[in-house]
Amino acid sequence: MKVKEKRKRKNPLLRLKNDWNGMKLWKADELCKLDWIISSLVLLVLFVICMQGDMRLTGNRSFLMYEHFTDFYKASYEQSGGYYANYLPSTFLAYAIWNLPLYLAGHIPEAILTNSFINNMWYKLLPVILYYVTAHFMYKIGMEVGFGEKKSRLCKFAFLVFPIGVFSQFIFSQYDIFTVFFMVVGLYYYLKGKMWRFSLLFGVAVTFKYHALLYFLVLLVLKEKKIRNILKYTAAMAAPVLIEVLPNIGSVHFQRHVMGFGALKFVQKQFSFGFFNGFNLVAVAAAFVLVWAYQRKTRDDQELFSWASFFTTAMSFAIFGFASWNPQWLLLLVPFLLLNIFINENGNMLVMVTNIFMLALYIFSSQSMVGENVLNCGILKYVLPSSEFAVRMWDVYMFHDEELLCSAMWVVLLVYVVFGQPRYHNRKGNVISTGLIWQIRSAFSFGVLAYVIPLGICVAAMFQGWIVFQDNSQWNLEPENTVTVENDNFVEQDIVADGSVLKDIRVRIYTGEQSITSLLGVELVDKETGEVVYSEDKNTDKFTKNSAVYSILDKEVSVEPGKTYTLKLSSEEEGKIGFYCVTNEETQELLRETADDAQGTEKRQLQMKVIGVK
Repeated sequence: MKVKEKRKRKNPLLRLKNDWNGMKLWKADELCKLDWIISSLVLLVLFVICMQGDMRLTGNRSFLMYEHFTDFYKASYEQSGGYYANYLPSTFLAYAIWNLPLYLAGHIPEAILTNSFINNMWYKLLPVILYYVTAHFMYKIGMEVGFGEKKSRLCKFAFLVFPIGVFSQFIFSQYDIFTVFFMVVGLYYYLKGKMWRFSLLFGVAVTFKYHALLYFLVLLVLKEKKIRNILKYTAAMAAPVLIEVLPNIGSVHFQRHVMGFGALKFVQKQFSFGFFNGFNLVAVAAAFVLVWAYQRKTRDDQELFSWASFFTTAMSFAIFGFASWNPQWLLLLVPFLLLNIFINENGNMLVMVTNIFMLALYIFSSQSMVGENVLNCGILKYVLPSSEFAVRMWDVYMFHDEELLCSAMWVVLLVYVVFGQPRYHNRKGNVISTGLIWQIRSAFSFGVLAYVIPLGICVAAMFQGWIVFQDNSQWNLEPENTVTVENDNFVEQDIVADGSVLKDIRVRIYTGEQSITSLLGVELVDKETGEVVYSEDKNTDKFTKNSAVYSILDKEVSVEPGKTYTLKLSSEEEGKIGFYCVTNEETQELLRETADDAQGTEKRQLQMKVIGVK
């Protein structure tokens, strides 16, 4: 009988069934069936409608592994025409194994940019499965450190619906969960005292994202004080990395594409302060956390867990507080932050401030990194009239002060550390903070709605007939390619009307180092008849940030479809204003300057977006 009961406890499916049957449909102050049902439905919808294009590129590229296993990086370079494969082989190998059913079924992408919905969803399914498996290991960690069944289950749920994770995994749709999975499993064995497994698992994590190295080191020096042990476990961690690097080190393409990956320069920003010139803040902060962890001695397993959750959160601040990063990378901090939250008397507050972080992140990211374009790889691509959105999430949010947005995110990251110290860890064991479940529900709801509502507005505008007349605002910025208008001179450029109403013209402003004119003359002329259809002086008080895109129309303009109109931009007397341009040898909408020092017509155009209605 005892053996039978033990088997029941070990069988995960039976345990899940028993947990589900023992859960109430709704209970306000506890995790209940409705929490799981609603969150699962929301995540399912996000799964099929949202996906940023990077995963598509990686998934498509991994098919080269079947025929070019030994020269993968060279073949990848040739296939993409110079677009590098930047990761170590593990990412592509994982997808090559996962994509075998697609390969056998004939769903082989013709090119790196092939946008197949079936393939896209298959690519996305692998990291989502790992996301759920990682959540189960969060449960196991909770049980290991004494959370008890109820608190551990809530910790698992919190990981699944935490807004940073939902954004990274279901909206942005990336594979950073590969790193997180191996780190979380490694942390589980770390807490069980199995250091060799911990080291090897973190070594595998490093092959997916190099950030895992810093998390490994801080956990290692917290537990091990003997240099000999530190060296041997570091060697074990390095083994998986060396296994992938050494066979490829002779490849020129590997050296250029992986070892020279631009993301490695994200941590090389220099900072000057007083006498000290050009020191690296990431290195300084990480070194400080490592030294602090090394000198900290823990008396028992509970204290080790407490300090481990704090130091990994502090290392997250060193990484994301002082280096450039892509938004999906934030998934790396989620497991450590959540473990800190669950033993912290400030846990409710730490979840609450995450709402501020998410809103700032959404607005900041929607400018150029990820926004409404996530719909172009999901199921809605079959329904949307176009892949070009006239109204962008960046426009819907309206708040465009990037410095304040970055400041808000930085402060929240700092709050995670300051109020995540072990002195606040008095919710250990199976004690759950009052109201924590409501904070988790609220953060999940806010995180989804703050993204989906602006996204829905963009879609609604498209179905209402809003279209893009022309748009090069997403092209790479050409810092030296600018045109300046001053002292009553002007520039002009032709625009072809693809609809009946011109809604807005947004241009990328160059402020330079001098103040710009207070009034910008904006004139729109029918090129054929010379009729002025719009003429206003635009107040430029809000044109404060260099390289930002600003609207220059104050009202919509009726135009005739198919006609060409000339946009004329001028400054007031003694005024000065600049615009960024882009070079395009094939364009017919050429920028014309009328300044005295102009060198004639050049094959470039203003960097701008023109939108209207059919």
